[in-house]
Amino acid sequence: MKALGYVGCAVLVACLAPFGGFAAEGASAAGPLKVGVYADDGASGIGAIEWFRLVNDSPEMELKLLDGGTVRAGGLDGLDLLVMPGGDSKLQFTSLGPDGISKMKKFVASGGGYIGTCGGCYLLLDRTGGSHKRAHMIPWDKSGAEHSLLYPTFNLNEKGAAALGLKAGKFQMRYHGGPFLYPCTNAIAEANVESWGTFEAEACMTGRVDPKKRMYGATAIIGGTYGKGRVLGIAGHPEYFDSTLYLVKGAFRYVAGREVTFPARLHTPRAISVGFLAKGIGGVETAETALALAAEKDFDLVLIDKDGIFQRRLDNIDVLVVSNDSAKKDETLAAAIKAFAARGGKVVGFGKGRAVLPEGGIACEPRKGVIKAIQRLFNGTVLK
Repeated sequence: MKALGYVGCAVLVACLAPFGGFAAEGASAAGPLKVGVYADDGASGIGAIEWFRLVNDSPEMELKLLDGGTVRAGGLDGLDLLVMPGGDSKLQFTSLGPDGISKMKKFVASGGGYIGTCGGCYLLLDRTGGSHKRAHMIPWDKSGAEHSLLYPTFNLNEKGAAALGLKAGKFQMRYHGGPFLYPCTNAIAEANVESWGTFEAEACMTGRVDPKKRMYGATAIIGGTYGKGRVLGIAGHPEYFDSTLYLVKGAFRYVAGREVTFPARLHTPRAISVGFLAKGIGGVETAETALALAAEKDFDLVLIDKDGIFQRRLDNIDVLVVSNDSAKKDETLAAAIKAFAARGGKVVGFGKGRAVLPEGGIACEPRKGVIKAIQRLFNGTVLK
């Protein structure tokens, strides 16, 4: 089922503007693009859910949600490309396992595509002197990363602009922990990649980035080929906001050779405001539940990460859905959930989220179970 629209993410990014576009040469309109999006341990945050929704809602694409076991069992067969969202690349590697990583590399080398953002970009990398739980698909490494939330300036060079079908120039994009990329000395015969864009400046609310991490001048967008397939790695998060979706469209132009479109992210207030805690994904059922909530005509879905808690996004929702037990180790999340419930907010949890429910919270099954639990909570008082 296609989700009905998007929830807009409020941020001062009005200055971000697309550089233009083109119709991809040789693009075929025969059938939808078959796109696998990884939805298991290591995929995390609003960005991961936005990837699920973008692919699910595009009329040119057909979504297949993948976990590590599915990839190991041959789940990439028949797909056109794989999207690896941001999060923790070490957990992604562990979930896929050596056999899954091998199948992923074979998939791309045989002509499949790969788009990786943040953690999904990390996964591509090589490392001199050790495995470091990476796929070793491109002879590049990182000099560092910054774990604060930034909106730095990037510079798209002429090669990147030509590949993505955009105009070269500077723009801003959400960044949160992605790699500062530099080429390393190892040789990978299958790989032919180059820098398509660099970090030019920062916009940080916590002070300047440590200069020892060599952010300035480091590559932020890398692209090229691996065997017969195409790969694109982006250190930032173009999937978060409308204002940078032109980069997502450019990514599909290059990797798949096809134009894609996304429905307008129109925000229509609904009867119930449903917050979805997007701290860790941890499985296909979480992705499917988020998509099911987005499709409900009576629900106004609000994706919430840890930054959203600091921005007090919990203040304006009726019910909070918790899908994992991150709050066991994160005192900020635990306190926020407890405070939300104490002031009368409703909390429902499924999967590992059941383990962190506050007093009065409701445990339920994923997907339709979450929807029914929310509907029972409000008992038809606001639903028509």
